[in-house]
Amino acid sequence: MLIFSSTNEVQKINMNEAVVESINPITIIEPGAVNHRLSELQLEREKLIAAGHHALAAAASASPLHPSNAAGMFAYMDGVKGLRAENLGGNWEFFREEGVEGISNDELRLRVLFANVNQACGKAHPKARSRKGAGSERVACGDMFEAAGVDLPVSVVKFHGDYKTYYLMVDQSGAMELSLPVVKNGQFLRCVERIFLIEGGDLGATDFSIDEPSSDTDLDVVISRK
Repeated sequence: MLIFSSTNEVQKINMNEAVVESINPITIIEPGAVNHRLSELQLEREKLIAAGHHALAAAASASPLHPSNAAGMFAYMDGVKGLRAENLGGNWEFFREEGVEGISNDELRLRVLFANVNQACGKAHPKARSRKGAGSERVACGDMFEAAGVDLPVSVVKFHGDYKTYYLMVDQSGAMELSLPVVKNGQFLRCVERIFLIEGGDLGATDFSIDEPSSDTDLDVVISRK
């Protein structure tokens, strides 16, 4: 079993319905450990990979005649569709809130969303290829103390609310991981937990390009008359 930062000591302090967790980030790579952890989350590796393949196939369908961000938009839309098509059932249900789309498990208090990332399953923590909107930050529940003017060290993970939000992260090469990030200022700051699903291969022309403008629909839309 290969788990980085295997010490998983968690300290929790309740503050106005908030939870502060001081935790060493964990990366799980070895297949047996991956499957064990996913079973605890009531998820299956094959179904998550299949969901990612929905996204990659959609990205590959973009042609030079499409807008430059088409591959990323197609990947996001079919990535969400794939999450639902492959994983709904049991305790996993349709999730749509704060302009954010995915699946949720009320029994475990978990959500899973989809994101195109610059690199999955690498040494560095993945970064989203598009800016995450305010809805993503609220759903991820990671900015409460900063908003209140409390400056906590980077080693402290800030969560509030009852749910934790994982992302199925897919990069252009086909690498995929299921990870629990802190979302701050429109980007994944770091991941508390990373579960490597599959390493990427040579997918040739698959190119997310500029990517979707945002995975959230909580955008400011301006309509002007001509």
